[in-house]
Amino acid sequence: MDKNLRHLAALRYFEAAGRKKSYSAAALELNVTQAAVSQQIRALEANLDVKLFFRHGREMRLTSPGQKLFESTTRGFNEILSGFSMLQCEPLEGVLTINAPPAFASLWLMPRLWQFTHYFPSISLRVHADRKNIDLLHDEADMAIRQGVIEKGDIEDGIACEPLYSEAVFPLCSPSLAASMKFTDPAQVLDCLLVHGVNSRSFIWSQWFEKAGVNWRDKELQFLEVPAFDMALNAVTTGHGMCLATESLSRELINRGLLVRPFDIELLPGVQYSLLYQKVSPRRQRIQVFSDWLKGQITDQKTNNPKLTLPENQFNGSVQSNNEMV
Repeated sequence: MDKNLRHLAALRYFEAAGRKKSYSAAALELNVTQAAVSQQIRALEANLDVKLFFRHGREMRLTSPGQKLFESTTRGFNEILSGFSMLQCEPLEGVLTINAPPAFASLWLMPRLWQFTHYFPSISLRVHADRKNIDLLHDEADMAIRQGVIEKGDIEDGIACEPLYSEAVFPLCSPSLAASMKFTDPAQVLDCLLVHGVNSRSFIWSQWFEKAGVNWRDKELQFLEVPAFDMALNAVTTGHGMCLATESLSRELINRGLLVRPFDIELLPGVQYSLLYQKVSPRRQRIQVFSDWLKGQITDQKTNNPKLTLPENQFNGSVQSNNEMV
């Protein structure tokens, strides 16, 4: 056995610190003290006669040699984890944890989950709603739904990424506001309160104004910023201005007569959603079942909304998204 393999224990500490960019965060993940992490890394640096980290503000960043070792170590640990996962395939019955953006989770996913539970009562679903980047190889979530373009060149080893669908973005308001404004010209929107979520970067009014041919730069616009996109929809249903939205997230409110589309002008390409999961997971049977069900729901949605665009192919990608999630 190669003598360098004696460093395997220290490499666990090194990999965690490199990934977290923090000795304290690595210690928390490994359930040890920060001093233990620091000691292991110092010993590793002494044995290899190379500096692996340097401090930058509050972060511990990898040196050039450290980055090379980190990449090799990560690949090696991922291969080991894949081997364990292949041997430890869990049965279909059990828990499946899904992470999704808050608005997508509350407005699209949750109203449909009763159907999945009806057909697969032996699978217990846990839904976490947040906007942070997910490390599916180390975090609790088994699957993640993310909004935004995920580049093929950003592939992370061990993670599969499948585009789900994309759809246009358009303005919405309450029927009472539409009746009072008597909309005939997109420029009338400039006189309305514009509601948007702080993190909803796919719903940008300036882009819609340009698409509609409206000169908005000389107008003092009124904005209402709310923490999340679903809060923007709630505000608009009560008559507080207008917001930009997609049909999949607002259809129920439109069908109930709480929201209307004053104009058919749409932003394309609009919003894209993707499904991410670990390629070789112990819970891959559950992942496959949920993935098939999810795609079936989207196909049904396509039947009712011909403008919704389904992906032509699938690709492997990373969990890093170029757009923030609603």
